[in-house]
Amino acid sequence: MNKITLAGQPLHAVLGAAPAVLIPFGFILDAMHSATGDEDYAKASYLSMAGGIIGGLAAGVAGVADYVADKPQGEARHEGQLHGALTGAALLVGAANLVLRRQGTHARGGSLALTALSAAGVLASEYLSQRMGKEAGTGERAEAGVHTDQDDIRIDHRAPDVEQYVAAGPSSLHAPE
Repeated sequence: MNKITLAGQPLHAVLGAAPAVLIPFGFILDAMHSATGDEDYAKASYLSMAGGIIGGLAAGVAGVADYVADKPQGEARHEGQLHGALTGAALLVGAANLVLRRQGTHARGGSLALTALSAAGVLASEYLSQRMGKEAGTGERAEAGVHTDQDDIRIDHRAPDVEQYVAAGPSSLHAPE
């Protein structure tokens, strides 16, 4: 697979963490605002959602580049398109929510519903992404060094040269004079 990487990690996976975390966190903050009426939660939710959307747009660019370079076929093609469509729809709902908030309509319950819808879309898309990686066996997590197949776990039990770290005798336990 020809994935765009940053420091050896797939860029799409690295950037995809932003919407997967920040948008659902924005929902939690919105729920806290709804329960307490504290405007600081609403402001923090706005910033969390904005960060998630910006990160999602960046991840989308990297994802499209990977998708075009890989030219997936069959089920992988369908799942990749569904993943992109789900994420895109969630980001659009989140962006609409932010526009409405800028116009001062946050106090209404519709903003919480839009945040929930956006968070649900991002989480569903993330679930699909993880499933695609596990089924392929070479997904983003596997390429990042995380083995997804229990039969493929390899542990190196060889000890490093510990003599260089262990004192020669009990006299070396005392502080040097």
